[in-house]
Amino acid sequence: MRLKTFLATYLLFICILFLIIGTVSYYMTNSQMTLLREKSTREYQRISASLARDISVLYNQRPIGGANFTDAIDNLVRGYSRYYQRYNIRIQLAELYAQTYPAATLSFLQLYDQHYIHIAGTLLLPARNFRLDYYINITQSITDLRNIQRILLTISLAFLALAAVGLYFILLRIFKPLAIVADTSREIANGNYGERIRIKGRNELSKMADSFNQMAEEIESQFRILKEEAVGKQQFIDNFSHEIRSPLTSVYGFAEYLQKAPFDEGANIKATQIIMDEAKHMKTIAISLLDLATLRNYVPVMGTIALLPLFSDVKQTLEGPIRESAIQFVFESNTDYMTGQEDLIRSLIINLCQNAIKACPTEGGIVRLAALMQDGKIELHVTDNGCGIAPQDMAKITEPFYRADKARNRATGGAGLGLTLCKQIADAHKAEMVVESIVGSGTTVKILFTVS
Repeated sequence: MRLKTFLATYLLFICILFLIIGTVSYYMTNSQMTLLREKSTREYQRISASLARDISVLYNQRPIGGANFTDAIDNLVRGYSRYYQRYNIRIQLAELYAQTYPAATLSFLQLYDQHYIHIAGTLLLPARNFRLDYYINITQSITDLRNIQRILLTISLAFLALAAVGLYFILLRIFKPLAIVADTSREIANGNYGERIRIKGRNELSKMADSFNQMAEEIESQFRILKEEAVGKQQFIDNFSHEIRSPLTSVYGFAEYLQKAPFDEGANIKATQIIMDEAKHMKTIAISLLDLATLRNYVPVMGTIALLPLFSDVKQTLEGPIRESAIQFVFESNTDYMTGQEDLIRSLIINLCQNAIKACPTEGGIVRLAALMQDGKIELHVTDNGCGIAPQDMAKITEPFYRADKARNRATGGAGLGLTLCKQIADAHKAEMVVESIVGSGTTVKILFTVS
């Protein structure tokens, strides 16, 4: 592209330059020829007038037709010739005997390497008529004109050479940022997403570089997101495979036991209970996964939710786990209502409270559920005084099947999808979920709703 631009620009420049030089040379030549023609015409008229006057004087002094008269005219013409020879002018005079006398004519002559202006005209006198031929040598003027044209051409060629070098470096500087863009694009295409264009200045190219860098940053960001999503999906598959393999193995193993083992009512009841527990666990996983799929890009049906009745209903739902864990469950609210989809908010609170109950110690456990109006936002708080979450686990607690406490089994730890569902519900309501935890002291999960 740079070479094509150089050739096109240079050819255009050559055409314009030679058009200008040709035009200047043409007008300069025409002007010079016009000046020579006008000067020669004036000179011819002056000489013809002077000769006519002097010949008329000779007519009055000598008889016409005599030898003395003819010699006098020849002497007169020779005198004129000697005088004008110093000005490169040659004149000839010849007597005319024709009845018609053409007007004066001007022409340009070239004899060998000499150039002349020739003017031929008639001297009309009372007694005789003469033809006057006027020659002026303009070789020097033509030579000077050609020298000027040659100098112009030489200067033009030198200027073209300098222009070629200058144009090359100008285009090199202009196209350098484009070359940088091309190289950077190639690097990004090869997977080096951290490459950026660095161009100084405040012109169009620097703005283009800024736009390109923004695009590259967006591409890098999207690629990072896709990579994280791919890693997350693979981790999800690995976790799901691991999570589902154990109950399937148990179900298959105890089913095979029931088929082959001798009848033992107690053992059969135990095996059947294990199969039912594992099937219940797989059902819980399936329902949670279905809820996650349903909540993706879901738009909640917003309505007014009475908070205290909702909290009472949640406590009643969790009455069994609360009694079994021997914990104290309290709730409070300094606002009566909030806006949201009630069944989703109920599911969110139940999941958070279940996690809090599981995290509490066997004695002295307390779970607090609160709704607070603060800074224009409604905040739902679920707080426990349990084991807490380690800092290295905080970034992963909303990942599917992730358990911060590796010591928990499925009986106490669930499927590992509760906080993932809570995050999905909060996102669907355009709310923010914040988890604050201190190892050994407890955890507080806050859902911050913006009041519209």
